[in-house]
Amino acid sequence: MFQMNKYKLFFSAVLCASLSFSHAQVHDPNDEKIYMDVNAWMKDLENKTGELLKKSSYLDTTQARIQLKSAEGKIAKIKKLNLSKKNLQKSELANLLKESTVLFGMAYDCGRCNLTHINPASGYVIDEEGIIVTNHHVVESFAKSSGQKNLAMPIQTSNGKVYLVTEILASHEDADLCIVKVDTKGDKLKAMPLGNAAIQGDEVFVMGHPNQMLYYFTQGVVARNYMSPRSRNQSKEMPEMEITADYSAGSSGGPVIDNKGNVIGTVSSTKSIYYNQTEQKKLQMVVKITKPVISLKKMISWK
Repeated sequence: MFQMNKYKLFFSAVLCASLSFSHAQVHDPNDEKIYMDVNAWMKDLENKTGELLKKSSYLDTTQARIQLKSAEGKIAKIKKLNLSKKNLQKSELANLLKESTVLFGMAYDCGRCNLTHINPASGYVIDEEGIIVTNHHVVESFAKSSGQKNLAMPIQTSNGKVYLVTEILASHEDADLCIVKVDTKGDKLKAMPLGNAAIQGDEVFVMGHPNQMLYYFTQGVVARNYMSPRSRNQSKEMPEMEITADYSAGSSGGPVIDNKGNVIGTVSSTKSIYYNQTEQKKLQMVVKITKPVISLKKMISWK
């Protein structure tokens, strides 16, 4: 009898453990929502852009070339947003960035099929009426179409909605900044407030689409602030802010924010430093160069 009871206790324990383990492993379908299907996302963007091109007005390359030149030095009017003053958790900052960061696309026709293709860059919303910031070089590369037929500049928000750029409001080639307007069809977009100048050592956070890795979130600090020397492509010295947050091609035009969620800069370019700079051998570091918010503020006025 004692032996039988011992076996019963053993199998009861095994059964309880099994049920407990089974309960812990129950699949929650909602968990899968945090994993983005990038291929499906890009396909959706291409399809929606193709449909919009058939029925909506948009800025083509000819108009973009004209407007980019005429918008140089102009001022864009936007609604003033109150600065955020509360320090946020990193997950909160990522959420905030995702709501205001857009995939800034360049739609083109490859000439070999009937599909609309998208070359992605980055941008962000500064006014709910559809006013977007990106790099001057992003818009310029669209306007100077070569080797492919560029069609339009679509933007896609994190909720999957797609809109087309209809106007260039302001541009500043030396600051590598451009402000554009999209037709939101009455939708209100999520805008971020423009913050104050960041100082060396301040925390920074970046979101963009490097190499089609959509909504990539990184953090770092301000490495240094300085005036860039004049160059062949730059008529005068301009303020620049180097940061340690990582990014790459595809992140151009993305937002740089502080730990409260205020915009303090715009992603612009990188500079590779080699041990042998002449022969570009033995890469040592990649410097991340951004355009500080003070340059953007010179391009806007409050409504």
